[in-house]
Amino acid sequence: MRSLGTDSWKIASAFMAINYVAISEALGVSPSVLAAGVAADNVITAIYFMILFTLASKIPPEASPANGTEVDKESSSEDKTPVLQTATALAISFVICKTATYLSNLFRIQGGSLPGVTAIVVILATLLPKQFSYLAPAGDTLALVLMQVFFSVVGASGSIRSVINTAPSIFLFALVQVTVHLAIILGLGKLFRFDLKLLLIASNANVGGPTTACGMATTKGWGSLVVPGILAGIFGISIATFLGLGFGTMVLKHL
Repeated sequence: MRSLGTDSWKIASAFMAINYVAISEALGVSPSVLAAGVAADNVITAIYFMILFTLASKIPPEASPANGTEVDKESSSEDKTPVLQTATALAISFVICKTATYLSNLFRIQGGSLPGVTAIVVILATLLPKQFSYLAPAGDTLALVLMQVFFSVVGASGSIRSVINTAPSIFLFALVQVTVHLAIILGLGKLFRFDLKLLLIASNANVGGPTTACGMATTKGWGSLVVPGILAGIFGISIATFLGLGFGTMVLKHL
């Protein structure tokens, strides 16, 4: 990583959090290194998800509730997202993004837009839970569409040959980081006898965030872990960006 020069500690800080781009932008990572880091992150994430689903392949789905017919009727009615909720959710999103950008420019915080968006969303959702829960169905629909775009982008930019040729040190750093993470969480989980599916969802939320954790729990039929996976991912996003920035500027920068 030292071959990257001044960008080495910045990339290490960025890989500490799910919001890789946010930290990279805030620390002023050079465009070429940023692109190489995104490519390495996409490749490692794709491989990591394959390993997670392989480990989960022998775990059966949870038993369906007895009143399955009533649940199906309720879910089918809830799947119809009102246009007003969707428009409101989009409008609030635009306002939050604009506010974060304005405050970032006002206080001259380089790259502070994305961390600002994260902070504003967490604060509003905490102070106004009822109002934001009203927008939850629209948010789920928008998240589903954007999740497909996310996985498409991951697959499209996941060229292993390109990553190795461009910045092998970044690729190896991300590989070691994810490998150590998975080894520790599975090792401690086995030691304390935690359920394997709980460990896999927790690991997914840590690396991929709430969207991928929710997607995995839903795909595998682990309904009881959907909400915990989302909450764990959101909690990680809300603190990881600031922890990455703080640890990078106060510790990694001086190593």
